[in-house]
Amino acid sequence: MTLYHSHDDHWLAIVVKCTRFEDVQCTAQYAPFLSSSSTRQVLTRNIRRRGVRSLRSHLIFTTGFSFASDHVLHLSVRCHCISAALRRPRTSVSRLKTVCPQEHEAIDLSRTVHSHGRAKMGDLTFYTVTYNVATRSPKQPLEDLLQWNGRTEYQLPDFCLFGFQEIKAQPQNLLLDSIFDDPWTAALRDVLSGYNYVKIRTVKMVGLLLNVFCKRKHVPLLKEMESSETRTGLLGLWGNKGAVSFSFKIYGATICCVNCHFAAHEEYLKHRINDYHTIIESQQFGSSKKTILNHDYVFWFGDLNFRLDHSKLKSAEEIASQVNNVNSSLRNAVTLANIWVQDELSSVMQNSKAFQGFFEPLPMFPPTYRYIFGSTSYDLKRRPAWTDRILYRTIDPSNETCILEVLSYKFIETIQLSDHRPVYSEANVQICSEENFNNVDQPVIFQPINTWQLETENEINLQIKEYIPWANDWIGVFNEKYTSLDDYLSYVYLPLETIEREESNDEFRRFDNMTSMCRVKFLPEVFSDGSKRVCLKFSETMVLNPGSYRLIYFSSVNNSVLAVSNPFIATKQTCALNTSHEFGW
Repeated sequence: MTLYHSHDDHWLAIVVKCTRFEDVQCTAQYAPFLSSSSTRQVLTRNIRRRGVRSLRSHLIFTTGFSFASDHVLHLSVRCHCISAALRRPRTSVSRLKTVCPQEHEAIDLSRTVHSHGRAKMGDLTFYTVTYNVATRSPKQPLEDLLQWNGRTEYQLPDFCLFGFQEIKAQPQNLLLDSIFDDPWTAALRDVLSGYNYVKIRTVKMVGLLLNVFCKRKHVPLLKEMESSETRTGLLGLWGNKGAVSFSFKIYGATICCVNCHFAAHEEYLKHRINDYHTIIESQQFGSSKKTILNHDYVFWFGDLNFRLDHSKLKSAEEIASQVNNVNSSLRNAVTLANIWVQDELSSVMQNSKAFQGFFEPLPMFPPTYRYIFGSTSYDLKRRPAWTDRILYRTIDPSNETCILEVLSYKFIETIQLSDHRPVYSEANVQICSEENFNNVDQPVIFQPINTWQLETENEINLQIKEYIPWANDWIGVFNEKYTSLDDYLSYVYLPLETIEREESNDEFRRFDNMTSMCRVKFLPEVFSDGSKRVCLKFSETMVLNPGSYRLIYFSSVNNSVLAVSNPFIATKQTCALNTSHEFGW
């Protein structure tokens, strides 16, 4: 349990970190300095939250109280938790030493969860950004989207999820973006390539754009990659509103990333709720028809467009004034609690009208919409609101193998291209036990490729275990420092005809005479672990220019990466010139 306090705004925030607790009772005692004990006030809050979505979830509430500016407070908080499983109480006491009003403590949720460092072995870190760009192009470097100052390579997140809304969607842009990366994707790749990330998928639908990157070392373990989209704009006919999503499996855990843009304007709350249910009911992934909610972890982000409760009479001017009255470094849902209580999304989630089972950390930032373009001031044509959000869900909160910890949840004030502000969050997910993290069985392994000669056929060997190559499996040639799985220089599909292992001379002649650009032959050799050796022979057109390359094996059955080869250098053959043969002499 952690206490945070702000003297300027007279608020106490109590953050409870609990494990499998459903019933939480917190009692806060506070009193002005030198006051008698009879004047001490006691506040008790009972929180009952069924189905906590993570073993390390955070039950958060804020309490408001007034005190004279020259008084000193002494605070004592008792947290009484009853375990749902054991039905036995546990009590935690946290006391805040006597403090003076001149000492200000910034409210920072990130330190309630995890120290700022690398996740432990067996965890993966996900860095998520959502940004409504209002049809603007990236006119400035996107380095500010990566709030990683001072980190070592080891401390960088494993996956980066970027959701953009209102990308420019004119007809000429749609055509060009179907061939090349759109400006936002290209700008992201330029920045992330310097950190050794690879773009594994781009999903685009009119103005919605989802980009998923991962560290290069994780590429061979990407399985079951599928995407989906749902249009909710103009009665489901137009994709300016809706969601794009990407589903994949890594280290045995299933992940779903959803980037959405819901109906705008304050009066369309019901439309926003309907947008959520339409997306949930319509999206399915792969032959198994897995739904969004059937994944181990769900990251849902975007311009959800939830506003402030319009029944509360607070004008845009009043809201902006209250925000501006708080020190800029302390503006968040705690210090702005009298505005935050009007948040529609919080009410919708609390009443189970949408996002049931999802959870959201307390936003450590002010309303992200609507700003004047290029300014830090709000555009008072709209009431400011927290429209840009990042939510999380785990499939089974009682399962100790499904753990998600949120490390931070903030906005980026330095990027002012739009009338929105980007929001980012970072979270750790536990995906496997520590002993299994580095011992993942690979069904396909490239044997080392020592040489690759241009202008001639080349043979390579695979080691295959419990997998049968399919006719539509394909192998791509990539530059050694490839930055996207879409950047193959050439590719070949495995042929419809494969050679079963035999040792007859006829079989070898038949292998050599096959006309496919890639020929497959099972060899008699069997390794100690039961895997088999398979020989692939590639035509001379597979690699055309000298350079350093890699091969990547993709499965067509489940859209997975099965193997990545070691880097190899392709060179021209060095041989004496036979002029008589060259000129027909």
